[in-house]
Amino acid sequence: MLLTFLSAFLLFQIELVMAKLFLPNYGGSYLVWGACIVFFQAVLMVGYLFAHTMLKRLGMHSYLRLHLCLLFIPLLFFPINHQHLEFNASSLPLVLDIFWHLIITIGPVFFVLSTMSLVTQSWLAASSSTKKDNPYVLYAVSNLGSFAALLTYPFFFEQYLTNTEQLHIWCGLYLLLVVGNIVAWNLVKTTAQPVVKEIAALSALGAKQILRWLIMGAAGVVMFLSVTNIMTYEVAPVPLLWVIPLGIYLMAFVFNFKRNPWYPHWISSSIGILIGFAALMYFVSQKQHLLPVLVVIMVHCMLLFFICMYIQHRLIEEKPRDDRQMTLFYVMLSLGGFLGGILTSWIIPIISNTLIEYLTGLLLVVLIIPKSSKISNLGVPLVGLILVALCFALWPRVVTEYHLWSFVLLLVGVWLAFKCLASDQRFLAGALVGIILLTPKLESIWQDANFIIKKRNYYGIYEIYDSKHGVRILLHGTTLHGIEFVDEQRRLLPLGYYSPLSPIGSLLIDDVFQAKRIGVVGLGTGALSMYSKAICPVDYYELDGDVKDLASKYFWYLSDAPGNVNVILGDARISLSKSPDAAYDVLVVDAFSGDAIPTHLVNRDVLAEYRQKLAPRGAIVFHITNRYLNLEPVLSKIAEDCHAYVATKDVGDMGVNMRSIWCVLTWDDDRFIKLITDEGWVPLEISHDKQGRLWTDDYSTILPIINMNELAVSLKAFKPLTW
Repeated sequence: MLLTFLSAFLLFQIELVMAKLFLPNYGGSYLVWGACIVFFQAVLMVGYLFAHTMLKRLGMHSYLRLHLCLLFIPLLFFPINHQHLEFNASSLPLVLDIFWHLIITIGPVFFVLSTMSLVTQSWLAASSSTKKDNPYVLYAVSNLGSFAALLTYPFFFEQYLTNTEQLHIWCGLYLLLVVGNIVAWNLVKTTAQPVVKEIAALSALGAKQILRWLIMGAAGVVMFLSVTNIMTYEVAPVPLLWVIPLGIYLMAFVFNFKRNPWYPHWISSSIGILIGFAALMYFVSQKQHLLPVLVVIMVHCMLLFFICMYIQHRLIEEKPRDDRQMTLFYVMLSLGGFLGGILTSWIIPIISNTLIEYLTGLLLVVLIIPKSSKISNLGVPLVGLILVALCFALWPRVVTEYHLWSFVLLLVGVWLAFKCLASDQRFLAGALVGIILLTPKLESIWQDANFIIKKRNYYGIYEIYDSKHGVRILLHGTTLHGIEFVDEQRRLLPLGYYSPLSPIGSLLIDDVFQAKRIGVVGLGTGALSMYSKAICPVDYYELDGDVKDLASKYFWYLSDAPGNVNVILGDARISLSKSPDAAYDVLVVDAFSGDAIPTHLVNRDVLAEYRQKLAPRGAIVFHITNRYLNLEPVLSKIAEDCHAYVATKDVGDMGVNMRSIWCVLTWDDDRFIKLITDEGWVPLEISHDKQGRLWTDDYSTILPIINMNELAVSLKAFKPLTW
């Protein structure tokens, strides 16, 4: 059991470590974790398939010698050096590039670890142990080890250790695993088992059962990955939020595969209704200000737990009765997980402009529900379909904001609708297919917006629409990335975070730093172009080429700017490194206003690179407006480390200005004093006991900077029992 636990712990810990190390190379994309999961699922499948094939050919006793040899192969690739993970720009799509770099960094060790769970279960089944009758118990132990890795990573390893220290500890634990296997090989004796004919095994099971295992494996992975996409897209792509859905998925395995399974049987009788509520929550989360984000996340996680419990319960109910077919069971399960990951992280982001993978996962769950007997009254599911149309299409048109009794009516309507549909699996599947096909239209209804264009890529979903107030809006997920007047006479006035009343607007208008050239990290709609001059061009550094296309085609800031505007595509750190030293008098870092922040663009190491491109008397200005993360302590600590002056300015809503918070770092005494005395900037206090550890390329964690006050305010403002 200890070997199974430790191998699973190491397997999932290296997943988190490597995914975090990969984030900076891909602009902090929320899909990096999903792309890494596809690799992990692929190698897990290959490992299972390898162990399955070799065990059938060699038998357990002979295979153990090969197993011990395999354990030593990863030692040839140690130490794993994260400094070698800085990639140059690649022409490959994001997911394929991640796949390739994972293969050449941790491919061998991950392959070896992926065989461990299957080997230890087969080892137990072939041993003389009194517990050999139920080797599936070790699968619960394996998932418990995986859960322990997930739980300890963000709260201990990430918070207290650098990336280098994490890798050193991991290598030490792997050596302990090798020693443990050698000891076990000498202590645990195996008995000879007959070789299973593969064709006979397949014939005994039937293709239909094998297909069900495949769908079950895919359904669980699609569900937890899609919930992860929703959460990280809403808040931030960081390990803390990666581990929650995956942890829920693994705990469902633990509860169902342990020696005495725990499973509330009401879940089976209510699975149709749970699927209905999950589909509803997908659209409820689209309607801003209806429910606080914490409530939405908690409900998504609760529903994910119930649905994963159902999937794993069906798995344990339909596991092979013959332990000799156990390896085939795990191979099909891993293959399903791999295909589910491909669907969620590779295919859907290309073919769909919505997070439709969540609804697709619900449809896969419906496909594993045992078929019910034919119903005599077709009117029952037809009533359900009518109620689905009323709840999903009519309710959001009538109810524009939270109202207790209308919300209760919606919940009752969905409960009744899916209770009717659950009487026949075909109608339940048909309802979900209809919802999936109509999702773009339904999202427009729930968001109360007629989109000019909606585009999804590996960096998120972009939505552009004209509001009732005569302004054109660019949304990136739930974050406003820019607005502009539609009226031709007023459209040259920068709005929102960049208006003349905003901290950055007033700083550039008053020309505090006498700018001759301005650099901006992050394009958005290009509103800061309006502060360019004939003698002061603006250079934008933008990671996503689609943002440039959208800003150029649907907004006028770039084309009508008074000065020259250049857009340099690519990762800002790489692109900036190619620009001349001391090129900019003002460098604006506008990559943190969204809820998903690229942490590699705000640390001591990158600041040194920024300063190299800054004129001696210049300034670096960070846009730190963020609902859930407070970057002031991070910047304060960085400023202290590099001996810079630091100040912030917070301007609230007024006219064309939206509330925004900006932070400035400069090394010039006179200009800093001018900011404080004439421009209303406030020096940022440095409280050493509350700052936490200095962020570097080798260390960052968001736990200390989570804005609990903002989350609490949103909960306090929510009055669920009001009329």
